[in-house]
Amino acid sequence: MIDEEIVELSVRKEGDIYKYFLGDKAIGAYDPDIMGDKLIAFRENSLENELSESIRDEIVQMIENAGKDEITKVVEEKEENKEENVYDKVEGYEEEIGSENEDLEPEILEEKSAIVEKDKKVQKEDRQEEEEKEPEKIENTTGAIPIEEEVDMKTMVTDLDSLGEKLEKAGKIKGADEKNGKLGIVESSDLKNLRDEDGKQLEGHSSRYKAVVITDKTGKDGKPIVRALDLETDSQEGTNPVGKNYQVKQNKDIEKEDVQTRLEVQGDETIGIKEGKYGEKEIYYSKNKTLGGEGVEGNRSLDIQLETEESKNSIGGTDQEIQKLSQEYQDGYRSVEDSYQEAKIHENSQGEPCEEMEPEDIDGDPNTSTHNHIDETVEQLMKNEKISDKFTEREVREMVERAWDKKDNEETLEEFKERMEDTVELDAENMRGR
Repeated sequence: MIDEEIVELSVRKEGDIYKYFLGDKAIGAYDPDIMGDKLIAFRENSLENELSESIRDEIVQMIENAGKDEITKVVEEKEENKEENVYDKVEGYEEEIGSENEDLEPEILEEKSAIVEKDKKVQKEDRQEEEEKEPEKIENTTGAIPIEEEVDMKTMVTDLDSLGEKLEKAGKIKGADEKNGKLGIVESSDLKNLRDEDGKQLEGHSSRYKAVVITDKTGKDGKPIVRALDLETDSQEGTNPVGKNYQVKQNKDIEKEDVQTRLEVQGDETIGIKEGKYGEKEIYYSKNKTLGGEGVEGNRSLDIQLETEESKNSIGGTDQEIQKLSQEYQDGYRSVEDSYQEAKIHENSQGEPCEEMEPEDIDGDPNTSTHNHIDETVEQLMKNEKISDKFTEREVREMVERAWDKKDNEETLEEFKERMEDTVELDAENMRGR
């Protein structure tokens, strides 16, 4: 009893050292290897001398009873109403030190906690050092480069494949974030705003436009991530193509124009880009090229305009008149050669298509057409008095129809009209000589 209070005397063994306590207060220690037969050593001023002497024999007895190998008595119960627990102060105690150490002397616990904190600091510094060694991930976004025009990758370019599927098969894009994204058209000179994987500035190209893929992922600036596409300039038509190709527009109008840039997708499949009437960018897809030969110049594309923000007359993959131009499922790809030969009969002497021309008149199928030029040819011939004086309109029509059926595809519409007028006029003169 100390100051009218009962205090528990206990001994604990930690390694080879015996420590003894009154309550939770350490009062001394014993190391048999160092202290020899002198079994008891009290901390200075830990107890009054007379009290030390009164409990010395009891502590010696407790150590001997333990056989100097086991802890004889441990305080296992903590005071229920204790206001503060020293172990609760140690950050990371449960995870790093472990609940099995709860009975350690507070000083020892604090030492272990300091070691844990130092180790955590070292680990943190090591992680930071590793992160500094790793190169910063290059992020190109639409915030770094102006996008001139966009085409959704889901846009159908044939009756079988979308634009994204074509680019994926060609090995130009990969991953869902690119396949579900958009094709972006940029000025070639603006590529310098982008970086490659090594952080080097990309270089511009000789062509006016280049293509990028706009993914459905966003960068740190909150804008879509972009990547320059490996689409080479069409070497057959050059960096600045001037050869005119048939182009079927979203509103079904047909033109024969060139493009500023033509990019290769795979084989003869290409993407054409040109500036529209009001400065907007028009994007075209061509599945094949002409081979050349009788009636048709070689290396010509048949361009189908793709839907963009500026061209909203969407074919949606369902417009049969236009889809027949790029049909793959039933007949294989319809020959561009056949399409150009069919279009030939609707051209003037300058090779320009007539205003009445529709997709059916250039789909390569001779069984589909929207008009013929027999009526206008007959009308022109009947204005010639030398002809109208000798032949009726019905007779002239029969002659024109027979000649039309035998017409060579190389002959233009104007050439056909001139030939018919000369022939029928000669027949009329022969009739007058009879």
